[in-house]
Amino acid sequence: MLQLYYFVIAPLGMILLSFLYLQFAKKFNIYDHPVGRSSHVNVTITGYGIFVLFALLVYSVIYPYTLPSFFIIGLVMISTISFIDDIVFIKHFIRLIFQIFALTLMAIDLPFSYIAMDKLPLIIAAIIFGIGVLNAFNFMDGINGMLGLNSLVILFSFWWLNNHSVDENGANINFINNEFIYTLIIGVSLFVILNVRKKAIVFAGDVGSISIAFVIFYLMLNLIFKTGNYAYLLLFVVIGIDAGLTVIFKLLLRENIFVPHRDFLFKKLVHVGKFKHVNVSLIYASIQAIISFIVIVLPLQNKLPAQLSILFIFVVGLCAAYIITRNKYTKKRVIKYLREDRDDEEV
Repeated sequence: MLQLYYFVIAPLGMILLSFLYLQFAKKFNIYDHPVGRSSHVNVTITGYGIFVLFALLVYSVIYPYTLPSFFIIGLVMISTISFIDDIVFIKHFIRLIFQIFALTLMAIDLPFSYIAMDKLPLIIAAIIFGIGVLNAFNFMDGINGMLGLNSLVILFSFWWLNNHSVDENGANINFINNEFIYTLIIGVSLFVILNVRKKAIVFAGDVGSISIAFVIFYLMLNLIFKTGNYAYLLLFVVIGIDAGLTVIFKLLLRENIFVPHRDFLFKKLVHVGKFKHVNVSLIYASIQAIISFIVIVLPLQNKLPAQLSILFIFVVGLCAAYIITRNKYTKKRVIKYLREDRDDEEV
């Protein structure tokens, strides 16, 4: 049954559902139309990130009752409101309410191993951190390959750790069913095929970026609680640093962080540095893959000082790289505008 699922049921199920969605999107005109701040110029099918729900459906049909019910409810809820937002605009405040509620449901299912009242601070912390993770991933769609390639790196890291992690007694650590991660990998791979190209066929939309972030965050917390290794937070540190520091930069300037903009470093590389979309996505995914490999192979179990040291080194290093690169391309943009102003004066 396991081989049948891996080689027949999961791939064919995801391909069929993805094909049906493409036909549905074309019939009902579910397209992303470029605007002034967009990173693309072509009208493109959006909402393809509904493959996360397809993965949940395919997996649950074959392996019912193996995922926590509150996690499923939260995922369906946040995916639904995000998909609606891809079709008709929903106010940021309403989306935030749904995100908080979905993350609360997810947090209730986490293995905190404490009594109810002791869980509350951890649940609140998980919700606040989760909001940051969801919105960091949400900023990634629009640059071809950014969401798909980085998500693949993260999911493959989870898959490897779920198969090969052991505790201090040498026993295997399984924090989720492998088949669920595998089904998600199939879905993301299909998205990569359609998105990682000069002219993308589909975008994941909010439903994709938010849903995959919700699942990855859930897997991350389960992994950390199961292993006690906080260095695993580095498994999505590259996008986290870019999104986090950019948001801080926008807040310091008292600008609305919810309004679409091009201030993320990966967008600066595209619009100011004139890098190709796919090349920028490959750079980010490659850096993340290297960091993930280092974190996975280092023996950090039950070594909190070493875990915190690794976290500190990589976070500080990436922050420094972000600031240096951002300054470089921000200066280029300023010089460009100054030259344009000077040329206007000469005319």
